[in-house]
Amino acid sequence: MKIYPALKIACCTLVLILSIFHRATCQSITPTLPSTTPVPNQEAPASSNPTSTQSSELPLFGHNLFAASEEFLSQLPAAGAMFPVTYRVGAGDRLGIYLMGKIQQNFDVVINVEGKIFIPNVGVLYVANLTIDECSTLLENRLAKYYDNFSISLMLIEPKRVPVMVVGDVLRPGKYFLSSLNTVFDAVIMAGGPTDLGSLRNIQIYRQNKLLTTVDLYGFLMTGNCQNDAFLQQNDRIVIPLMDAVVSISGEVKRQARFELKHDGNERLSDLLYLAGGFTELAYLEKIEISRLLANGERSVHYVDYREILTNDSCAANVALKHGDKINVYSIIEQNYPKYVYIHGEVKKPGKYVLEQNLRVLDLVVKAGNLTRSAYLLECEVAKIDPKMPTRFKKINLQHILIDPNYKSNILLEEDDRLFIRQIPEWEVGLTVELKGEVHFPGIYAITKDSTTLSQIMEKAGGFTKEAMIREASLIRSSAKITIDREYERLKQLSRDQMSESEYQYLVMKQNSQDVGRIAVDFHKLCVKNDLNEDVILEDGDVINVPKAPKVVYVTGRVGRPGGVLYSKGEGIKYYLNWAGGPTWDAKVRGTKVTKVTGEILDDEDVKKLEPGDIIWVPRKPDRDVWEIFRQIMTIVAQLATAYIVIDNAVKR
Repeated sequence: MKIYPALKIACCTLVLILSIFHRATCQSITPTLPSTTPVPNQEAPASSNPTSTQSSELPLFGHNLFAASEEFLSQLPAAGAMFPVTYRVGAGDRLGIYLMGKIQQNFDVVINVEGKIFIPNVGVLYVANLTIDECSTLLENRLAKYYDNFSISLMLIEPKRVPVMVVGDVLRPGKYFLSSLNTVFDAVIMAGGPTDLGSLRNIQIYRQNKLLTTVDLYGFLMTGNCQNDAFLQQNDRIVIPLMDAVVSISGEVKRQARFELKHDGNERLSDLLYLAGGFTELAYLEKIEISRLLANGERSVHYVDYREILTNDSCAANVALKHGDKINVYSIIEQNYPKYVYIHGEVKKPGKYVLEQNLRVLDLVVKAGNLTRSAYLLECEVAKIDPKMPTRFKKINLQHILIDPNYKSNILLEEDDRLFIRQIPEWEVGLTVELKGEVHFPGIYAITKDSTTLSQIMEKAGGFTKEAMIREASLIRSSAKITIDREYERLKQLSRDQMSESEYQYLVMKQNSQDVGRIAVDFHKLCVKNDLNEDVILEDGDVINVPKAPKVVYVTGRVGRPGGVLYSKGEGIKYYLNWAGGPTWDAKVRGTKVTKVTGEILDDEDVKKLEPGDIIWVPRKPDRDVWEIFRQIMTIVAQLATAYIVIDNAVKR
């Protein structure tokens, strides 16, 4: 049969394009391989279920392939991209017949249910169950009776759709109508794939009630090839049985997962390692752990040296696998105990570091972020720690090894060595205090050790603002703070009757010492009256806080409702006493005192005006016992009367 060259090239190009499309479709559903993050083995109760004895942490290899099955269904090819040579046409196939040469004509025909096609001027032809080549030969012989000097090309434009059954442990069992150019794998995808218990390695295809072949999808998952993946024919039956056996592998392998074993039971340890993608670079081959499930539900464990298997695949170490086996590949890192060295002092990141081979003093300094400005370069010290020997010390000149790393003092470090880098003597830089609150220029201020005073910093800050509550200004020294006392915290949770006398005294003492971090300074005397007796020398980290005066005047003492009264400009003491409920019956109004926001204490008659934050204090009248006074008066009267009688009697005599 002769074919016109241009058409032949066009046909080949079309087949190539469809082939590329099919490969792209297959790659789009290639499953993501399980993560190589180590997953610990976890025991599960023994069961006849192949999946129940495996670790729930490990995925079952291959089943995530069917997660995107709905998307794949829309991409199933309508025409055969992988056209089988043995394909036989039948009812429903749509054929394109192209005549070329002296006569150029084409026919688009569909094979009817009787297996026949109709060609004008030629008649009815029976083509059912013929291959494309056989059908083309038949057409050429029949058309030769009506046409001269022609060539014929026959193409399958649209394949027939055939009914197939997908049953067994599959998510959506049932009857499906698929293209005759779809395969068993496509039908399994259409049915949603196997269930968690369904087999991927023993998919059975029955044709005319006879077992045609079995399909192992692991081949497709590993290499993209799937042997025995047959094209579908009418009334094919695809059966997905239960898995026979499942094993798991974890640790230093490239693909940690649970794997189904073949139903013939002939797979060995090396076969499982192939499925797992092989070892990682950190795999410890000398001892591969095999945990085997026993008949009584317990487990036995034994170890094999995989190097023997690499030398001889048929050796006894390459054990045959059984259902429930758990394989664990340890890391070489786990076989070595960690070794550390330590660096202290003037480096950016002091601490513990892993000891590596050929690690020297200068290398450890670099690991620790290098030296700080205050590092003393003329001498550092390496302490050699040997548990069985006294500690040995080695002096090293850092300046020499910084200039020349090959200098002999840049010694190799050993396990537990400690490198000490001291600070330059009397090195001081960056001493600061913080000034917060109601001053004109709050912020961080640099100080000189044992020199800068509080008054100097307050002067730099521009003094207090108008809203400053000077009497509440404080100087907090962090170095004076005490550590957390757990006993004190415990006692605070108890009531008085739950404590002994000594515990109660301790609680009171601790409560009275809570302001130990606060330095006693009268800011009013120091900053307003310039009394330098209140001045103090500041230290690094000191915090000066000047709070803002509230918009109230406080009234306390013997009044009806002690507390804060909103400030009203120009109002006097009487106004605030009335708002606070007025003086009580035992109030000594003439003894009222006012503590100004500056800290100054004045008598009420000396106060010219009140300001927000001022405190009005009304004292209590002294207690007077009337009966005691009456008794004292009567005693005196009695004494006077007695004296009068004595004197009067003496005069009469």
